[in-house]
Amino acid sequence: MAESKWVVIRTFNRKEMEVSSFLAKNELHHFIPMTYTEKLKKGEDKPRMVLVPVVHNYIFVEKTLEETELRSKLAECGFPLSLMMNKGSKTLTEISDHDMVEFRLLCDPDYSKTPKEFVDTEDAEALPGKEVMVVHGQFKGIRGKLCKKNQKYWFVKTVGGISVMLRISRWYCKVVD
Repeated sequence: MAESKWVVIRTFNRKEMEVSSFLAKNELHHFIPMTYTEKLKKGEDKPRMVLVPVVHNYIFVEKTLEETELRSKLAECGFPLSLMMNKGSKTLTEISDHDMVEFRLLCDPDYSKTPKEFVDTEDAEALPGKEVMVVHGQFKGIRGKLCKKNQKYWFVKTVGGISVMLRISRWYCKVVD
């Protein structure tokens, strides 16, 4: 059986949670990178920790339908959205299931033992660094780029226009040839 692929949907006007509800109703497996933040609800005195999207307007969807069927299904959504395309080739931006598993692990909002940042792919690619594999700890086996930023080392994994940066010791990484 072929490995499944994922595609990226761009929403507009911060409608990712509404689009997520539509995808769930239509049994389309999807992922939105989320993080905890403090929010004060109306009528409450203390702020609560709530999950919010890390980067607005991005949703990763498992491609279980052919492209024409997927486009047709998404057209029923009722909110403006588009599928992310590769520049130049005008083909869908597809992400391997393996890369999505790694990306989802790195994005886990319940893992807060190390600082984490989410940046645009262009910003991440502008950072000089080497291709590495994590060889110790929770993220053992994950490949990405090790960069130095502000005198600290960061492990960077880029998927579909978003890069997650984690503070991981350079001693936990091995350069990949």
